[in-house]
Amino acid sequence: MANLFIQKITSGFTLKTKLAVILGCLAILLYANTLSNGYVLDDATVITENTIVTKGFSGIPELLVTPRMKGFAQSNDAESYRPVPLILSAIEYGIWGAYPAENHFSNILLFCGCVVALFLFLNLLFSNTVVSFITALLFALHPVHTEVVANIKSRDELLCFLFGFLALKAFAGYARSGRLRQLATGGLLLLLSFLSKETVIAFLVVIPLIFFFYINENKKRSIAISVAAIAVTVVFLLMRAGVLGVHHTATIEFTANPLLHATFADRIATAVMVLGMYLKLLFVPWPLICDYGYSTISTVGMGNIYVLLSLAVLLISGVTAVYRLLKKNKDPLAFSILFFFFTIAVFSNIPLLIYSEFAERFLFFPSVGFCLMLALLIKKLTIKPTYAGAPVLKNRTLLLVMIPVSFAYCFMAYKRNGDWYDNYTLYKTDLKKAPDNCRLLYYYGTELVNLASLGDRDDSVANNKKREQGLACLKRSLALYPHFHEVCIVMGNSYFTSGLYDSAGAYYARAIEMNAADTFSLNKLAGVYFKKGDYNRSIEFCRKAIATDAAYTRGYRNIGICYLKMGKYDSAIMPLKHALRFDDNSSPSYGYLAIAYNHLQIADSTKKYDSIAKANNPGFMLQ
Repeated sequence: MANLFIQKITSGFTLKTKLAVILGCLAILLYANTLSNGYVLDDATVITENTIVTKGFSGIPELLVTPRMKGFAQSNDAESYRPVPLILSAIEYGIWGAYPAENHFSNILLFCGCVVALFLFLNLLFSNTVVSFITALLFALHPVHTEVVANIKSRDELLCFLFGFLALKAFAGYARSGRLRQLATGGLLLLLSFLSKETVIAFLVVIPLIFFFYINENKKRSIAISVAAIAVTVVFLLMRAGVLGVHHTATIEFTANPLLHATFADRIATAVMVLGMYLKLLFVPWPLICDYGYSTISTVGMGNIYVLLSLAVLLISGVTAVYRLLKKNKDPLAFSILFFFFTIAVFSNIPLLIYSEFAERFLFFPSVGFCLMLALLIKKLTIKPTYAGAPVLKNRTLLLVMIPVSFAYCFMAYKRNGDWYDNYTLYKTDLKKAPDNCRLLYYYGTELVNLASLGDRDDSVANNKKREQGLACLKRSLALYPHFHEVCIVMGNSYFTSGLYDSAGAYYARAIEMNAADTFSLNKLAGVYFKKGDYNRSIEFCRKAIATDAAYTRGYRNIGICYLKMGKYDSAIMPLKHALRFDDNSSPSYGYLAIAYNHLQIADSTKKYDSIAKANNPGFMLQ
């Protein structure tokens, strides 16, 4: 009965629709195990620790006019403007709060949409259902996409891809029908893609390639589509400049992109080698690592064998693509190669440096070209030219190739999804693959130290073991890169929590040497001297913190507390009142002021601040 019901429903479906449904279901099933995963890596930046996103629906207007990291870093000094992914996160937070399963489900659905949109567009572009299906299937199952789907933060990549390919489909509809509504729809979808992530800038080259060489029946419409794409890009850049400012700069960290300190010649050589590494990872998707920072990839010169090999492959591929494009009308192989080149160029670090030297998420768009090329190769090897349509999907030779490849991809992707279960699992797993990655050592060490501090107090042996393991990782990270500022802070915090104030002070001082404007470390070093009873030195570093940030409330408050400890109650009043200029009504400064006035026997002021302090904290008692 159930089979008859399904058969009746699907009887009116076209082959294209049925294949799209199959692809969508496969994408959902493959990533279903991410539903049990938590928030990992930088998910906190867009959900749990983003103060604008956690406002829910009321935060959406602010997200439209602020930099991407404003809600997390509390700063307007940012390098990107991507409101659409953050708006989606705010909507989700407004509906069900911070529940990772729901966020992961949204990512799965977005990926499903990406796979279907890719299939529908390729089928429209080449009018070849078999090649389009195989391409989309390989794309859906390829393990290199696990980072984008399993890492909630990477929904910016998913949304960019989805809107981008829907835009191409709408533009293709206009190219063949001439309906202006489709042109306008394509422009709007392209703008949404830009507002998701800047990766779609590559489409400024991809669009002319498509509409002057492949869907080129009407030159005027092809020109109109290209002009529309340029206009949308200009609109986005103006919106971006309005939010970020014209002269904004992106901060590039050496640990994320070691090419920052390389000579120009070595930077180009290493970038060429990295392009070869991307190709290798597409062919053999192992090992997969969440971070490829210093020193996972060595900086090399032009004479390096891997550079020369990569350069040879890239040159041969490029020449082949151009030759076939000009010689053979609407050649899909040429499109596959050129699409890869155009989309990977954005992340090539040639000529401009980007935030990261290498990342798996950067392959999300370029992998389309690889999957198309592989699909063409598989079709050529397994299917006779006379075959076409549905029967070809039952071709035994094709199945003999596709089934093992699909199972291998599924196994690797499914297993990799499990690595993204939580930070501890991800960092521990990936550190085994990249033991000299100072960022992974930092991540894993920090996670261990945090777990130790949050562990069962009755199990001090286990907690101490985790803490020691974490500190060992952090020390190794610092040995690999002695200027790793964040490592010094984490180590200082760990020693401070353990009561080892001399060690904590040494690392805070080292952090200050690296960054004299590090308000946090200045205040923590003041805390070290406070714990040691050296209140004058504590006040000295509090004042340095305030000199760095005049609105640093904690610095004023801590000066006041130091004076209270020294018995200088009259001196404590002024800094505590300064703290109240920047504090809200829940500030503990009210209680400290009450204590100061009480010791000075000024009854009215004591009563005033005591009442406020008790209103904020019913357990407050004058001392």
